[in-house]
Amino acid sequence: METLLEHLKAENIESELEKLISLVLAYLPYDEKKPDDTITAALQLMRNCLGKLVGCPKLWTKVLPSAFEAASGYLILDSKCSEDVAELLIQCIYSHVDQSIFVTKESGCDAEDSIDGAAIKSICLSINKKLRKCASPPQNVLKIVLAMFLKLGESSYVFMKDILLTLSRLGSKIHKEPHLKNVEECIGAAIVAMGPDKIHSLLPLSFEEAWFTCSNMWIVPILNKYVYGASLQHFLEYIVPLAKSLREASSRAKKARKCKELQGWSDQLWNLLPAFCRYPSDVYQNFGSLSKLLLEMLKSDRCLYKPASKGLQQLIDGTRRLSSSDEDVEVPAEVSALFSSKTSNLSCVSLQRCSKKDARKSMKVLASHSVDLLCTFADDFLESSEKRAHLKDALRSLAQISGSANICNLFLSLLKKCGLEDTPSTPENLECEANEVDGKGEENTDSTVEINNKRSLLMELISTLAEAADEDVLDLFFGFIKSSLLDSSKSCESKALFALSTILKEHHEYSLAQLDEIMMLLHGIKPDSNNAVLEGQLVCYKYLLVHMIKVNEESTSKKAFLILNELILALKSKKESRRLAYDVLLAISTSLRNSELNNGDSDLQRLFTMVMGYLSSPSPHIVSGAIAALSLLIYTDADFCVEVPNLIPSVLVLLQNKAIEVIKASLGFVKVLVTSLQSEKLLGLQADIMTGILPMSSVTKHHFKGKVILIVEILIRKCGFDAIDLVTPEKYKEIVRSVEEGRKGNNNNPADGAQSEAKDPEHHAPKRGKWADSNAEPLQDEGKKEFFVKGAGKPHFRGGRGRGRGQQHGRASGDRGSFRSRSEAQSGDGQSSRGGRPRGRGGFNRTRGRGGGMGPSSHSPRFKKPRTAAAS
Repeated sequence: METLLEHLKAENIESELEKLISLVLAYLPYDEKKPDDTITAALQLMRNCLGKLVGCPKLWTKVLPSAFEAASGYLILDSKCSEDVAELLIQCIYSHVDQSIFVTKESGCDAEDSIDGAAIKSICLSINKKLRKCASPPQNVLKIVLAMFLKLGESSYVFMKDILLTLSRLGSKIHKEPHLKNVEECIGAAIVAMGPDKIHSLLPLSFEEAWFTCSNMWIVPILNKYVYGASLQHFLEYIVPLAKSLREASSRAKKARKCKELQGWSDQLWNLLPAFCRYPSDVYQNFGSLSKLLLEMLKSDRCLYKPASKGLQQLIDGTRRLSSSDEDVEVPAEVSALFSSKTSNLSCVSLQRCSKKDARKSMKVLASHSVDLLCTFADDFLESSEKRAHLKDALRSLAQISGSANICNLFLSLLKKCGLEDTPSTPENLECEANEVDGKGEENTDSTVEINNKRSLLMELISTLAEAADEDVLDLFFGFIKSSLLDSSKSCESKALFALSTILKEHHEYSLAQLDEIMMLLHGIKPDSNNAVLEGQLVCYKYLLVHMIKVNEESTSKKAFLILNELILALKSKKESRRLAYDVLLAISTSLRNSELNNGDSDLQRLFTMVMGYLSSPSPHIVSGAIAALSLLIYTDADFCVEVPNLIPSVLVLLQNKAIEVIKASLGFVKVLVTSLQSEKLLGLQADIMTGILPMSSVTKHHFKGKVILIVEILIRKCGFDAIDLVTPEKYKEIVRSVEEGRKGNNNNPADGAQSEAKDPEHHAPKRGKWADSNAEPLQDEGKKEFFVKGAGKPHFRGGRGRGRGQQHGRASGDRGSFRSRSEAQSGDGQSSRGGRPRGRGGFNRTRGRGGGMGPSSHSPRFKKPRTAAAS
């Protein structure tokens, strides 16, 4: 029948199709003997017939009520058929019900009495009947309810109020999470469709003073999640008086439990403000009253500043987003994400009113009140440490609509208020000002501490306001930051660097224009042991380097290398500095990869090329640091490294270097490479890799042989033994075969360690930015040792618990750079030790398999101080 229907013209068979639909409806009533697929096919045929009869647009008003009644027996089942039936009925609603017809009616009675309204009313009665009969509401019935709320929009208040009341009764009885969530979603759909004002007419929030009880408070958390496009007037006239009444009543309650309960209800109602500030429909009519309430909440002795700050931020950001878009924003798309089921036809008149024209009107009203709000919020920001964290976002949003002139005036007034109005912003006077501050500090320490605290607070405020500043305001901010950085007391250096990093992040053109001065300031900072200062310095370097690489101008290339040089030196310093440098390098790589100019690959390749330039440095310290940086970069994007010209050969050739730390870092690079790349990418590199690493397989010192064997094992696992054996030079084939034999012959041999490490690099490697090794060698496993296995003529790569005494003495006297980090010991030494005895300095020795590093001597009971920095 469906195939015939596709090939027939509707105008020739209208009467036949109507008869066919009647027959299908007669077949639909529930019977457990009917096959499920036949019921689904019958509903599909009915839907297609209705779609074919375009000349009978009102036929659905007769068919759909009967279909809902007939198919309702299947909706309560827990089966695939029930899901299919619900989906088909929803499709019919979306295709034929036009809610605009009901919206244009003069009254709800007219809507109900129309042909369309009578059909919808019949469908709703059928659904409500099923909901009332079930102790637990069927999930597929709730799907239809949700779809109908969102399709009918405001008209659902006329047709679905009884269903809403039924849902409220069911919600109070259900305690199982899946069913309760489905009911709450349906009530949330009703809130979106009807609006909170109509919801409260059906489910009022009423306070009984005589009994100290409040009805329907259970709906407040649902309102908090689903209120969109509501009226500010409703919040001001309905929610606020109730919240105040509850608060006043709490002071009269005699029992502490009841007092706490009333205060909790009051706070819940105040916390609805951010929800009512999501795309409200009457901003320009009622924001004047709301701004007075916001100031009142801000000055309250309770925590009302939290919803006040969040609500103001959401109101400003949402209105700006609407007013600045090229076309009217589809706010319903944002609301649809709240529902677990698909809501492709979301309909809400209040949300559809969020037009660009209305948003621009609202922006003018917001801007007219912004200066007073900005000044009040800024004063509270400086005065209250408790409120500070919550006021930042609201201040940032207010600054966006207040204008740079008002921001400048505000900052100058705050400087005067804090007694810092004489702070110079010109380079000539900075040194003089710094000396004055030093003199004051010697005379009056308390006064200096107070001034420094005020400076720190203003630095935090600069970080909040910088995004909205123009060039003149940025000059003012930058001058204040310079005075603090040049102050010899260094009291708020970290805050000043954070404020500077915000300017560098948000204003790249200004950053490049002031590049020489900024570089001079940053280069003059000596973090010493202050990690906060070091972090601020490196973050500033990060934004500058990203800007310079993106503009790719010759005038900035020298300074870019100076910054990169600082990062590489940080990679070779103490543990915390190394961690911060890794984080910054990773962030630089991410920023360049996500470039908005669609040239992210070329920018990232430029970074690789710059780092590779340090491979030719005469200093082994710098070369190993550069290799560590490259290891991090390929770990985050291994496939991209194959596209960088000469990257892999440039590192492999360094395996012939005489410096131990360079060889060690190069082997670490190769291990990261083979672990991160897919097998097909390794096939073209395996010959070069094997040729580069195998000469080191004869060097037992510094764990070089163990590292090579581990890399070979990973290559064999990924590429296969035959492929690796084919590219192995003849003199090393015996070593490769012994590795393969060890993999096959002993489940506890190092091959398994290599496999597990390669399969799960996250387990063995520390988190990105926190790699181990004193030479910044990621994914390096120094704990592996060699053992002779009984019955085999070749040494095998093994982990163990013990340690030979001769080896310990050798380590204490010779190899200063070979102490392991804790993470390396954990990743490499977890296996049990078998095999022959250690043979002193020249033999194969056992390693300690516990989480700590190796001690410098067998005579010392505890490893007190490493001779090189160990990684976390």
